[in-house]
Amino acid sequence: MTKKRILAAAFIVVIALPIRLTNITAAMGWPISTRVIQGAVSSNEDNRSLREKAKQRGNFRETQNPKSAAAYADLADLANHSSVVIIGTAERNTPVLATDGKSISLEYGVRVEYVYKGRLQAGNTITVSLPGGRVRFDDGSTAEVMTPWFKKMQNGRTYALFLQPGFGNGRFVTTGEAQGVFEIPTTQDDRTVKSHSGIQSHSVRKYHGQDVKTFLRELRKVTGKPLKG
Repeated sequence: MTKKRILAAAFIVVIALPIRLTNITAAMGWPISTRVIQGAVSSNEDNRSLREKAKQRGNFRETQNPKSAAAYADLADLANHSSVVIIGTAERNTPVLATDGKSISLEYGVRVEYVYKGRLQAGNTITVSLPGGRVRFDDGSTAEVMTPWFKKMQNGRTYALFLQPGFGNGRFVTTGEAQGVFEIPTTQDDRTVKSHSGIQSHSVRKYHGQDVKTFLRELRKVTGKPLKG
């Protein structure tokens, strides 16, 4: 075999090896990493800001995965890991671009209706931040971050909220992200509670569809709130 043929054969082996390794790992059910071979970086990795992405495409959309890995067993578990537990009504919401320009949150103005835990007072208005939202930039382009696993609150509706301090005075985030939000019915047409978690494995989804009186009775029990307080 000539030297030229030997070099050609070696080149084919070098090129084919990563492909075969990828096929083998996929067949065995192992996770495939684009960083395994010579520190390669995935072509999907894009560290540009949302403004830059929107400028290029005009209207940019992406899906954000849950950031919290914590899973809560029940209302007691949620309450124990929350500094504040309230019933509140969403009055308004505003999309806010993160300081690094790479994510969006919806900041809700929530009127406190009843306090189960914490030092808030009924009638106060607090800010509750949820992930996701859509912003429009001054050049007319838009960026949207979608969170299909987290149903957003709607203005004018009432919720049981399990909260932890966020950034800034009077700002909160929900405990366990979507796990800490339950819609509380206020009409006679439907008296069932709605979980806002779209992740079926979340244990707190067992409260989805529960009678509101039963739900609030358990909430009083786990927070130690007396029937009349």
